[in-house]
Amino acid sequence: MQVNFQLFDRSFLLAVRESFIALLPFLLINALLALFPVLATALAPELSGSDAFHWFEGISDTLGRLFPLLAMLSLSYHFAKYLDISAVACATLSLCIVFSLHVHSSGGLVFSDYLVEVLGDPRMVITPILAAYVMRPFLKFPQLHLVRSAEISAYLSQHLNLIIPMVLTFTLVFLILKAMSMLLLLGISPMVDAVGELGPLGQIIFRVLLTHILWCFGVHGDNAFLLLIGDDNGLQFLAPNLTFSAFMDLFVLLGGSGATIPLLIAIFLESRDEQSRHLAKIAVPFSVVNINEILIYGLPVVFNLRLAIPFVLLPCLNVLIAWSVISAGLLSFDGKPFPWVTPLFLNGWIASGGFAVVVLQLLLVVVGVFIYRPFIRKYSAFADANQYDRELIKRTELQTDIERMSERQYSRNQSESLAASRSLERTVREVLSGELLVHYQPKLKLPGQEVVGFEALLRLKDADGNIKGPWFIDNFQRAGYSHVIDRFVITTVAEDLRRWQAAGFSPKVSINLDPNNLNDVLMLDRLRTTLGEFAHQVEVEILERAFMRDLQGINRAIAQLQTLGFRFLLDDFGTGFSSLSLLTQISVDGIKLDRSILGKTDTDQGRVLYRQICQLCKSLGFQLVAEGVETPSEASFVGDAGVDYVQGWLYARALPQAQAMEYALNHGKITPNDLDTI
Repeated sequence: MQVNFQLFDRSFLLAVRESFIALLPFLLINALLALFPVLATALAPELSGSDAFHWFEGISDTLGRLFPLLAMLSLSYHFAKYLDISAVACATLSLCIVFSLHVHSSGGLVFSDYLVEVLGDPRMVITPILAAYVMRPFLKFPQLHLVRSAEISAYLSQHLNLIIPMVLTFTLVFLILKAMSMLLLLGISPMVDAVGELGPLGQIIFRVLLTHILWCFGVHGDNAFLLLIGDDNGLQFLAPNLTFSAFMDLFVLLGGSGATIPLLIAIFLESRDEQSRHLAKIAVPFSVVNINEILIYGLPVVFNLRLAIPFVLLPCLNVLIAWSVISAGLLSFDGKPFPWVTPLFLNGWIASGGFAVVVLQLLLVVVGVFIYRPFIRKYSAFADANQYDRELIKRTELQTDIERMSERQYSRNQSESLAASRSLERTVREVLSGELLVHYQPKLKLPGQEVVGFEALLRLKDADGNIKGPWFIDNFQRAGYSHVIDRFVITTVAEDLRRWQAAGFSPKVSINLDPNNLNDVLMLDRLRTTLGEFAHQVEVEILERAFMRDLQGINRAIAQLQTLGFRFLLDDFGTGFSSLSLLTQISVDGIKLDRSILGKTDTDQGRVLYRQICQLCKSLGFQLVAEGVETPSEASFVGDAGVDYVQGWLYARALPQAQAMEYALNHGKITPNDLDTI
């Protein structure tokens, strides 16, 4: 149940995040349009009567009203994608439900007024999510399908079979939203009366709390608050020359709802999620002028419990701190007005004519950063697709990753041929229908032929129970799925090493990683966190083409991990054209001689070449491993040539974890000295 909940949590947040990220261009354009008339009014009041001013003001207002509708459509598409249902069905169903909710109140309204009422409905954001999750189980019941014949097209059959699930979903979601609305209305009247009886501090706390909770559900907090409460007390004076609105801008919002400036700083300090950091960089210039929808919808804060807690509570804390300071008479204000887009600190200087307010603002920012930092740290670990925990990286999570990445790959490569897409789809389906395994091929030390370690090799158990080699690796690498495979191998090897450790067995294990991932900071961090406790037992095999792409970067990564105890081998040496020149430029610990050059030792030239390569590598201080040894004559030859370790079918094929341990114990003990030298 725990894994299922985490998968639901992950897919839900991914759908929300991508839904609002898709709307970022719209948000940016709308933010710029909203900024122009405000700045024009503040800096050049004479422009406020011009046609251009009214056009910008009008189009900004119009686009702002359209945002809930666009959000609903985007949520419909992305939730349909992740839940594997029809996006068109989800979107049309959501539209029908929202418009139907207002039919009862549309009498006497012209259509334009009716449309304004619908677009202002806060339920537009919640409706597509409810519709998607309610419709999905209905689609799984064959009894609800109208068509089961194979004589009509699959496309037509699919959409005819949507009819009954859509009708049931419409009815159920409509009733759920109606019931929620009635309960809300029953609570509004006493709530409004209770708020009126609160003192100024209570009213501020209530408004800040309610507006920020509404923001967390994707609803514009201030607009929705006015719809619910009915009047605005923003012009009420809380202290001499200090209105409610000015108090909010100066001490509560700090760059936008949720205290945006501290949130941005915390992201730059703590987040390892590159997408969040890039988003924060984009948001900086807008947050300076108190426009923060980019973070709210793009990060997102919307429907994100990990960030909703500080997003809601920090502004309330700001209210209490600022209220206490003002009540103590430590601050004074001269009543000079400032537009809401005035940057933080500058507005404090304008409002007070001094720096006392600015000092308090700075203190609130520092406090906010400290509060946000642990939440950003935890959210970063969750949001980072490379930081899956041990349970989620197994078969179920592998399927989720592949399906998500497959969709992205499809979007990036629409121009590729249909045949290639079908081939990739068949490959993915075959892998998902089976089970990924890690087997271990023994590595033996010469001349005694004692087992001193293993090479971890990927295997696929198909639906019929047959064990196959990783024939799909190249396809997965071309499709961009290599991170998924590498994470699976790292996690599985860590688990097996832990099992062996519990049994008093501590072999060396070498793992193969995609060369494209070796310079990935997050992948290196995963190696440290997952295999760090076994670093002195782990060798990473690197293909020479990795060095061809970024020699300095790979060497830096190797050096960092070598300080922790990891060792590195140059894999498949002898298959490239620049291997010899590489030997003086790389910092690996050993060389694995490829089977291809051993296969040529049936000729005089081949034997000379093999011996000379061994002599060169030994003289440069590298340990040598001969792979692909298949016959006694080959074993004798590589031993005479100076090879230190061997592996191949002559000794054993790759074995499951338990059998690999049994094989090693039957062929000699693994001693601490061997661990130090291999």
